Amino acid sequence: MIQNGRETRVRARDHLFVQGDRNTHIYLVKSGMLKAYYVRADGRQHIKSFLPEGSIIGSMVALVDHDPCTFNLVAIENGSVIALPFGRLKEEAGRDIGLANILVDFLSAYGKRKERREYELLSLSPDERYSVLLETMPDVADRITQADLAAYIGVTPQALSRIKRRIRTPATFEANWCRS
Repeated sequence: MIQNGRETRVRARDHLFVQGDRNTHIYLVKSGMLKAYYVRADGRQHIKSFLPEGSIIGSMVALVDHDPCTFNLVAIENGSVIALPFGRLKEEAGRDIGLANILVDFLSAYGKRKERREYELLSLSPDERYSVLLETMPDVADRITQADLAAYIGVTPQALSRIKRRIRTPATFEANWCRS
């Protein structure tokens, strides 16, 4: 990606693409952080993921089927990304077994992340989702706004404040968790 991609500086609040765009690039976050999110019918955001340095993202439906992107991708910190047309990567992977294996590894990791996120949203309570975030991405949790953190775990900012109070008091969290 670094050799064949195009580096672009991004500022906080710059969108790389929005829902409905036809964007066939994949992005490597070189510095800063991105946020992938959906906009609900009521205008509220549902955050799909946060992407710190070293992360790679693209809209799979746009990359594979050339359909419109289903989510928005925005910078939440100043930084830079490397953009590469997915078609070029696919072409090169067809000629280079090493690159093809890297692509398979990336897609496997991507699938695992998606499955874990789906499990969290469908099977865990908001308290548990918050705990998982703190455990798996503590550096990310410190870099995002409370509103974004709440949207990521699927609660209001007020509910997040209550969750944080319960988490700081483990006995209370355990008692509440055991009741559910």
